[in-house]
Amino acid sequence: MMFRVLVADPPWSFGDKLPGASRGAEKNYGVFSLDQIRKFPLPPMLPDALLLLWRVSSQVEEAYSVVRAWGFEPKSEIVWRKMTASGKEHFGMGRYVRAAHETCIVARRGRFKPACLSIRSVFEAPTGEHSEKPEAFYELVERLTPGPYAELFARRARTGWTQWGDELVGAEAHPA
Repeated sequence: MMFRVLVADPPWSFGDKLPGASRGAEKNYGVFSLDQIRKFPLPPMLPDALLLLWRVSSQVEEAYSVVRAWGFEPKSEIVWRKMTASGKEHFGMGRYVRAAHETCIVARRGRFKPACLSIRSVFEAPTGEHSEKPEAFYELVERLTPGPYAELFARRARTGWTQWGDELVGAEAHPA
């Protein structure tokens, strides 16, 4: 199968040691070096395709280098304004400012055209488990374009998507 849409939330390595039993990526899952992410095998993509790559605020340039290494051209960004379950603004970690959002790079390959032109660049949704992306994001992607959909480094199974991730029960670690 050839995919039109690829969503990826790579396990970025921060190289820091945060205090606490669960603070930081390395205490929650295995991480990859930047070179490992750049060279990660992608599923077969259609010539006109869309990439939605989640990035971390401390690694902006690194994330854009991954987009280009994977053969895509950055076009926009989507910002997830994180909320608590009670509807308050999330108060996350950060080195310079406290994170209240996450950013997803929107990139294309070929002459990809979105199916819907009314999707806003910012959405609000509550946070879930460490690094888990909200249902609202996947609904946004499905409105933006028809599939077929692929997701790398997935954490939660989604009907109608082909997903890989070592946190998915019974799934492959990668498509290669």
